[in-house]
Amino acid sequence: MRFRNHHAGCCGYVPTRSDGSEWSHVLTLRDGSTVYADTVEEVLAELIPGWPELTPEEQAAALVRHANEAAQGEQQRRIADATVRGRFDPADADDRGMLVVLEADKQVSLLLETPDQPGEQASWEAPVDLVLLTTSYRPHGEHPPIGGRTVWLDPSDAGAYLASLGRAGVNDYWSL
Repeated sequence: MRFRNHHAGCCGYVPTRSDGSEWSHVLTLRDGSTVYADTVEEVLAELIPGWPELTPEEQAAALVRHANEAAQGEQQRRIADATVRGRFDPADADDRGMLVVLEADKQVSLLLETPDQPGEQASWEAPVDLVLLTTSYRPHGEHPPIGGRTVWLDPSDAGAYLASLGRAGVNDYWSL
């Protein structure tokens, strides 16, 4: 069973299940509504249209697609925040170079090389966190994960994905 509350923020109402117990999964969406559900699958049915009807292979692909969109959106929010705070200037030539990496397709495995260590993955130490997908990097992708100021969304399975949305600050997510 799942329940979507569109008014939790304004009235402080936290619903319980029909037997009075708490929901196992709670996800706050960008529109301010909150999804209360018994299972991860029910939460994902709110995020990904048609989720319950998808085959396991289609669900895996849908998780990656949704994660890519979420990562791109979160990346843009982080760029905008750093710009407002004066830590990043897209008009500056040096920052424009970083922008190319920040806005790269999140489904592509990037190799950040330095001149003194060609062919090896460098850490990302720029003033804007780099939002990435775990499934684009080893063992799933070509290159090793990027260290440093990185934020990871993990669409490798449903539960890991929801937890990573919460850790990354894309959505608030709690599970019992």
